[in-house]
Amino acid sequence: GVGAEVVVAMVSPEKASEGGDRSTLQLHAEDIAMIKQFSAAGKKVVVVINAPGPMITSTWDEGVAAILISWLPGQQNGRGIAMALYGEEHEASGRLPFTFPKCRTQDCTIADERASVQLGDGIENKQNRIYSEKGLIGYRWYHAKKIEVSYPFGFGLFAYGSAEVKYSDTKVVRGTGHALVKVSFAMENDGPRAGHEVPQLYLSFPSDIPGDANSKPEWILKGFAKTLLEPSVPAEMSFPLTQRDLSYWDDAPGKSLWVCASGEFRVCVGSNSRDAILPNKGACTTFTSPCASSIEKVKKKLLKKNDSLVPSQAAPVQVSPALLLACSVACGALAAAALGVVRRGQSQGWGGQGRLQLLPSGELDTVE
Repeated sequence: GVGAEVVVAMVSPEKASEGGDRSTLQLHAEDIAMIKQFSAAGKKVVVVINAPGPMITSTWDEGVAAILISWLPGQQNGRGIAMALYGEEHEASGRLPFTFPKCRTQDCTIADERASVQLGDGIENKQNRIYSEKGLIGYRWYHAKKIEVSYPFGFGLFAYGSAEVKYSDTKVVRGTGHALVKVSFAMENDGPRAGHEVPQLYLSFPSDIPGDANSKPEWILKGFAKTLLEPSVPAEMSFPLTQRDLSYWDDAPGKSLWVCASGEFRVCVGSNSRDAILPNKGACTTFTSPCASSIEKVKKKLLKKNDSLVPSQAAPVQVSPALLLACSVACGALAAAALGVVRRGQSQGWGGQGRLQLLPSGELDTVE
């Protein structure tokens, strides 16, 4: 009403259906007009969107106090939204699982909208059906193209916007078990109330790994977790990175395999895909890949095991076709292991003497 101090505007955009996409990422024109009307009247406006996916909000969000994305909540929609807005039992602490793009103009015609979003310029000529972006999916594409967005992947207010989380002291040490390295970092809530934060770890691979630009996103999400932060109480967390996390897919002719990269990695931790890599928002460091040393250990281990299987020169042996076949299998396993391409949990033939097994430490061993 006219005398209300806070206006909660609940809106639903165009819906997608099986076999058809939405024609626009914007709200209906009448909903945008209503939001602007209350904003212009000086009201605190909270917009609640039952959104089926990414939305364009940049044509109206400058004048609103908050936006709550409720996705597709079902029959308890009203009660659930009220509980989130009032903080009853459950805090509104989710994070965006995709990017909310920003339209390049305030009028935001359909042409403007399509020029502002990934694959939008390929809709008319159906080029959006061709998988040419490769690894540049979602936030990776917006980052690679240096396109400003409204709300980045992983975004969400901390403690209802009453505070920010400060990240610092990112360190990388050798991991244990399946983890090759462990990334630790510190966080601190600088506000007056507790809140749930979702720290996110983004990894940048060495620049010399093979592949074209679309196959090598600069930053890739490799870890996230939700945690409660009390006011002014420092907290520490860590994320493990496995051999697979440090590997890239090599699709060169005759390969098609995961390869653990060597060289220098960069790692950043922060609140979302945009802030994590900013100097004054996230906390970053570099580390040298342990993959090369792990491969050397595998090679030495294999050579040691292989030596124990070599028969004495004093005892002549007769080589049968079956043994030659077994030898060829074992040699293939040796070559694969030396290149670091044997995957965890897989085993290769070992010339009738046993089989290869990748241990949690990253080493290969024989099992009788």
